Amino acid sequence: MKMPKFTSLTKIQKSLVVALVVFLLLDITAGIILLVNKNKSAVKLVGPGGVTTNLYSLDSAATKGTVNDGYANFKFTKAQKEYFYKTYNEQGSVALTICLQMMPTRKQKELMDSDNQTVLRYGFLGKDDFTIEGKFIKKKYPDTRRIQIQADEKNAPELFDVSFAVQKNDNIEKFTPEGFFVYSTVRCRVIAAIVVPAEIGFDYKAEIPFVGFACNGGVIDFTNKSFDFSGSSMVFPVQSNNKQSMPEFRVLLSDNLENKTTREHSVRVQMNVGGEKLYLNNVEAARELIIPTGALNTPFSRVEFTDNSECVESLIMRGTGIAGDEVLDPVRTDPGLILNYKTSQWRTADYELFEWDRFPQILFFDTRNYEVQDKLFRRMAFFVEKQGYKGRLLTNDELGDMHGYNAHDYSAESMARFFNKATEIGFQLNEEELLLKRILIHNKLFESDGLYVKANEGGLVSISRETPLWSRTNLLAHEGWHTIFFRDAEFRNFVSAVYYTFDPTSLEFLIDYFKSQPSLGYDINDEYLMHNEFMAYIMQQKLSGVSKYFVHLANRGTVIDFTPELASYVRKTEGRGFEDAANALNDFVFDKYGIVCGNIALVNR
Repeated sequence: MKMPKFTSLTKIQKSLVVALVVFLLLDITAGIILLVNKNKSAVKLVGPGGVTTNLYSLDSAATKGTVNDGYANFKFTKAQKEYFYKTYNEQGSVALTICLQMMPTRKQKELMDSDNQTVLRYGFLGKDDFTIEGKFIKKKYPDTRRIQIQADEKNAPELFDVSFAVQKNDNIEKFTPEGFFVYSTVRCRVIAAIVVPAEIGFDYKAEIPFVGFACNGGVIDFTNKSFDFSGSSMVFPVQSNNKQSMPEFRVLLSDNLENKTTREHSVRVQMNVGGEKLYLNNVEAARELIIPTGALNTPFSRVEFTDNSECVESLIMRGTGIAGDEVLDPVRTDPGLILNYKTSQWRTADYELFEWDRFPQILFFDTRNYEVQDKLFRRMAFFVEKQGYKGRLLTNDELGDMHGYNAHDYSAESMARFFNKATEIGFQLNEEELLLKRILIHNKLFESDGLYVKANEGGLVSISRETPLWSRTNLLAHEGWHTIFFRDAEFRNFVSAVYYTFDPTSLEFLIDYFKSQPSLGYDINDEYLMHNEFMAYIMQQKLSGVSKYFVHLANRGTVIDFTPELASYVRKTEGRGFEDAANALNDFVFDKYGIVCGNIALVNR
């Protein structure tokens, strides 16, 4: 029997045939789509640069992204595993952070209010969870040998992030997980997952609360502000050198004004790191403090907050990036941790480079001895501020055995003049000075402008380990105040106002003191320099010791011989003029920066 030709069909029959063909095509297409998307999870994975792809689901819960009294198992594609390699190789660590939303049913809410246990588990799937052919091996849970993160869901917020770090290894491909699982007693949804550099610790006050663990897992305690960092040594470097740096702690303090230090009352948080005690001053002007682990005796241990622990909102250990061929990146820290920073953790034998955690582009050099310090800064000292030599570049022969300073401070502008002058006249600088120039460019105190450099904000301080500790303490404060003077016009203007309303006889004494000490060599005709030194000499010691310090200067034999009448005046007035100036300056810096005369640090041992 012959089939009728399409052209011989009626109009209605033609429409029915077309509809049937379309239906069959749609059905086949839908079948293909279902087959292709059979294992496609609703949960997306975010990789480097924000690239987003769907995870591969190993069960129906993972397909939907919703877990309800059971497990959801997810697998990474080959391309997704490469997210881990890329992040690790660029950042030095890698972790998987997932965002969870607790969605308990009415009955489950009753369960959470009872004494019954409600548990959350999160962990990685490894090669042992799959056959050679790649088929998922469903195991009986819970597996007590499996490393995982656990939590009591009764205390969990509705929405939170939890992060699990991957163990460090030169061959990171072998340690990258094949996937991950989430178990929950109550219904919860996996919102998303993201591959990021590792962060270990807690931040319960973030818009989305966060908790992160090392590769040895742990138990989430949303009510406790202590944390075990012992596993972090398997994630971050445990020794700093010219190729790597140890991680840092970031501590975030409450902005509640009731818990802040005032002039009359100090609020200090005691931080216990493996038995070592640090004291964090909770001032209104600073909420975040950076503590490099290289400054601590046993950083990879349990951290607890005792006194004023209610002030702590976040404690995170995080990596500091990959080092290059030479040390250009500074260790960010509070100045209170520089003086006793272990030289065994310096990244070079001759010096360590720091940056004030609160003030970008303020650098601190601590050098092994005066010889190293001189190679870096002596020629600059004569060029920038030595009377009779300012503006001149002296050769090594001309410098001879002349003394620079035991501590140095320079603004970005003055250092730019030094390097630009050398370029202009073709002066040959030494290797250490050229390294210094690269460091200043790298840290944006300078911008390259052809053969020359252009100064930005900021400044630099140098002290030396050859100086006795008692003197290093004063010098660090003295030079630290200079750097704030360099970068803050409001502070400079206030110092100028105090300078011009200062007791004129006490000011005459200070200038005569500078003249009486040949080793200083200050250019007293440089108004900017005089304002800066006036401020630093007053503020380098505690407020209670200011008047005593200047009476002590007035008792020096060299000073009495040079200016007997003015020295006598300071002794008779017991240095009250200097104390009055110190009180005014102290009030200003406390209100603006939260620091005081004699102590530029917020973290103390």
